[in-house]
Amino acid sequence: MKPIFLASIICLVGLLGGGCEKDLLVYDGGSGIYFDNNEMLHDTISVSWGMKPGDVRKQILPLNVELYGAVKPYDRKFSIEVIADSQDTLKAEEGVDYESFPTEYVMKAGEARTVINVPLLRRENLAEKPRRFVVKLIENDELQFLYGRLTAVDSVNYRELDYQRVIIMDEDFPRPTWWTRYGESRFGEFSQKKASLICDVMAIDREEWMEMKGRVTAGYLSYVGKYMHQYLQEQEPPILDENGEPMEMGPDSQR
Repeated sequence: MKPIFLASIICLVGLLGGGCEKDLLVYDGGSGIYFDNNEMLHDTISVSWGMKPGDVRKQILPLNVELYGAVKPYDRKFSIEVIADSQDTLKAEEGVDYESFPTEYVMKAGEARTVINVPLLRRENLAEKPRRFVVKLIENDELQFLYGRLTAVDSVNYRELDYQRVIIMDEDFPRPTWWTRYGESRFGEFSQKKASLICDVMAIDREEWMEMKGRVTAGYLSYVGKYMHQYLQEQEPPILDENGEPMEMGPDSQR
């Protein structure tokens, strides 16, 4: 009797789990693609060229495309669309703000991610106004739009966030938080042009400059101020600041 009872228990457990001979159910839906949100709240990526040295004219922006669903033992192709709206006053231009890049990609066999590398260019007059363009995924029968967040455009319309990336480029070089305490006496009134020149001439990493770390100490800033004062005195014609006047350092650097 015991073997019969044991077999009954095994079959009962099997029935509760889907049957004695029936395989367990697994996900059998379609496969989707979307841009990795990487904790992004929206679909916009800001690229501040101002945080790069002035002689850096090109950088690569990687956009990760993720798979939603099961990986496959074969390659699956998908496409993208690059959009620079001609009606947009901030329209980016191919060859000026970005280089041409492929529009056909592959989610390789056994993989759940691929990367779109976008080559960005630094235009000469970017400081005058930002530039932007959009990279959009295009779904197909094998790789569809199955996952994505929505954001309200207005009270009626919504925009899907994870199937496109809006890339905005500018020359922003923010005023460091330490400027009031350490910067005004050494460098005078802050301007992005002045900060950029200081970092370029002194070969200072701009992120270290912003966070005042590494070699960027109060003592080093005093040295930089005096060096830059002498540097500006030697330039002919004089270097003009953003206000159109000859650039000057702060009073402590002129002693």
